Amino acid sequence: MYDALLPIAEDLNTLDATLAAPDAAERVARIVAAFDETARRISTSAQTTRDDQQRSDLQKLYRGMIAARRIVLALHERRSMRGTPY
Repeated sequence: MYDALLPIAEDLNTLDATLAAPDAAERVARIVAAFDETARRISTSAQTTRDDQQRSDLQKLYRGMIAARRIVLALHERRSMRGTPY
């Protein structure tokens, strides 16, 4: 379910450097796509599970992926507009 996050792990671990890199737009696009794909997989799992607690936990993870996506996009936008860190 989380396989899409593996290729972007290094960029997330060094997010400041990722956002400052010359290819930041491309890297952010990959990060966003990975969060989107992971959220899609989590949503699919939440829809098919019969266990209420597991469904609740998966819904929380889904919201977390969407929130993380928004945060990365907001930080990228701020940095792009100002040309400086946050």
